[in-house]
Amino acid sequence: MSRSRPLLALVGGALAITAASVGGTAYLTLRTGPLAERLVREVNALARARHPRPSHVTPAKPGTFAEHLEPLMGEVLRLYRERPEALRDSASEWPCLAVLEGRAPVSELPPSCLAAVEQGRELVARVLEATHAEEGGLPEGLGPLASPAHAHARDGMLALQYVVRLAGLETRLRLARGKAEEAVDVCLDSLALSRELAGGGLLGHMVSAAGHGALYRPCADALDAAPWERKRSAVTQLSRLEEGLVPFSWTMKQESAAVQLMAFGGLMSAKARASLPVGARELATQSHGLALAPGNPLDARLSWRKMARVFDALVPVADLGPEARRRAFTAIEARNTGGLYPVEGPDVMAYERFAERLELLRLQQDALRVLVEVDMHRAETGRWPEAVPNRAAYTFVLEAPLPTEALLRPCAADLQQHGLRVTADVRSASWVPVP
Repeated sequence: MSRSRPLLALVGGALAITAASVGGTAYLTLRTGPLAERLVREVNALARARHPRPSHVTPAKPGTFAEHLEPLMGEVLRLYRERPEALRDSASEWPCLAVLEGRAPVSELPPSCLAAVEQGRELVARVLEATHAEEGGLPEGLGPLASPAHAHARDGMLALQYVVRLAGLETRLRLARGKAEEAVDVCLDSLALSRELAGGGLLGHMVSAAGHGALYRPCADALDAAPWERKRSAVTQLSRLEEGLVPFSWTMKQESAAVQLMAFGGLMSAKARASLPVGARELATQSHGLALAPGNPLDARLSWRKMARVFDALVPVADLGPEARRRAFTAIEARNTGGLYPVEGPDVMAYERFAERLELLRLQQDALRVLVEVDMHRAETGRWPEAVPNRAAYTFVLEAPLPTEALLRPCAADLQQHGLRVTADVRSASWVPVP
C-alpha cells in the first residue's frame, strides 16, 4: 500500500498539470478580448482615414467629395425611387442598355430613358460637379461601417449607380448632337464618380466596376470623336483618374472589419462596443450570424480567430498582379480548409472572383487612355504606332486594316470582347506639336 501512494500522487499530479494546461489553452482560445480590442482600433482607423487622390480637373474645388455630395443625397435618392417603372431593375435587360453601349443608335432610345435623362439632367450635373473636389471620401451612410438605419444605407449606392447610368446616356446624347467635347467632359466626370464609389467597401467597389462597365463604350466613342486639343488634356485627366483608383487591399480591410462586426459583435463587451464609431457600434449591437447561432460557443470564438487570421493573410496579397494574386488566394484557401476541428471562415475564392471583376475595371480604364494615346500618335505622325504604349498595366495590340481606322484589342484571349475601335483624326489648323 505504501508503495502505491507515491505512484498515485505522481499520476494525480500529472493529471492536474494536464488539466491545467488544457484549461489554460481553452481559456486563451475562448478569450475574445484581444480580438475585440484590435477590431476597435482597426474600425476607428478606418473611420478617421482621409482619401487623398488627384483631382481630374484643375483647379479642383476645395473640400471633399463627401462634403459636396451630402447635401444632394436626398434628391439623388428621390430621383432613384421615382424613376420610371420601365427603368427599374429586373431580370430582363435594362431598356436603355443597347443605346448606352452603342449597339443601337440614339434615335432608338426608348421614351422612358429619354424622359429619365431630362428629369435628372440638372441634378446629375451637380453630382458630377462634386467629383471636382480636391479630396475624396463618401458621405456618412454609404460605407460598409455605416449604421443599417442610416437614410443612405439601404439604396444610396444603387441610387448613385443610377446617376452614373444617366450620365452615360447624357454622354451619348451630346455625342449624337455633335458636341464631342461636352460628351468627354460628362464622361470623365462620370468615371470620377464611379471612382469615388469604390471607397464604399465591397459593395461600393462592385458598383464602381459596374459603373465603369456602363461608361466604357460611350466614353470610348466620345474620346475618339473629340478634337485633338481635347484629347491632349483628356490623357492627363485619365491618368489622374487611374492613379486614384481604390486598391483592392483597402476594400479587403473594410470588408474584414465589417464582417467581424456583423458576425461577432455579440461577443464584444459593452465597453468595447462603446469605443466604436456610432455606425459601427450599431452594426456590432445588431450583429447576426455565427456569434448568435445556437450551439457550442467555442465554435463562434474559433471562427472569429480564423476570420481575423485569414483576412490578415488576404490583405497583403490583394494588390498583386492577377496570376500572383490568384496563386496566393488559392494557397490561403488550402491552408485554412479542413483541420481536426473545422469552423467557418471567409470564402477566400469568392473574394478572388470579386478581384477578377475589378481587374476588368482597371483594364477598361487603361484601354481608354491607350485609345487616346494611339489616336494622338496617328494625328501627330500620320500613321498608326507600330506598338501600343507600354505604360499600361494590361497589354494591348493594335490592328490597323485601314489607314483611317484601327482596332485596339486586349492581348488576353478571354477579354477580346473589350476591344475598341479608333478612327483617325484630322489635325486642326491650330494644332501645335507636343514639345
